[in-house]
Amino acid sequence: MAASRVRRPPQRRLPCLRLVRLSIIAAIVSWQSWNSTTWLSLPKRPATLDRRGALTASLAALSLPQTAVAEEKVPPGSIPADLVATSVGQKVTTPNGVIYEPLELGTSETGPRNGPPRGGANLLLRYTAHIQGFDGPVIDSSAFRGSRKPNKVDFVECRLNVDPSLPNCVFEAIKLMKVGAKGRAVCPPSLSYGEGKTAYDADESADVKKVEAGTTLYYDLELIRIIKP
Repeated sequence: MAASRVRRPPQRRLPCLRLVRLSIIAAIVSWQSWNSTTWLSLPKRPATLDRRGALTASLAALSLPQTAVAEEKVPPGSIPADLVATSVGQKVTTPNGVIYEPLELGTSETGPRNGPPRGGANLLLRYTAHIQGFDGPVIDSSAFRGSRKPNKVDFVECRLNVDPSLPNCVFEAIKLMKVGAKGRAVCPPSLSYGEGKTAYDADESADVKKVEAGTTLYYDLELIRIIKP
């Protein structure tokens, strides 16, 4: 008689669907663990700065006065193109500190030969330079210089921003004038001869022989003609 075989119960295996579910759960747990760690390591916004505070700071920055913005530096002897003298008695101050007061505006005509002149222009100028105010001692004038010429004129011919016998403050004031204009200019020492750092000689015809360093100058000016723009 043949021996009977012992049958073992069939081995149970996890269905494929269950394996997929377990893999998904493991992946989710791993992602959550990484995400929480990364979030904790990120820099946090200060507690004192909320959305309302950020908006307030932005509005405050937009309302800053224009004087807080750094202005572009203007070279000595130059002025911005939009700076003009439009009214008699209305003082105009250049970025470098020259104070010009128009007494007569000059011609109403436009064009290069009517002004205001630009750097490099050749022109005829009548002027008187004082110290200690516009009624103070005269240290230089076009009349002094013209009296030593054969034709004995009371004006000089000069080239704007090139003539070394005139200081930068005069160049800046003239660039505010039209032909026929008369005005007064207060010249800060930094725009005077040698930037006002050292003393210098006055005109040989003046009663004052030397001007001390750091002296403010006062000019009476008249733009007679623009010879070459």
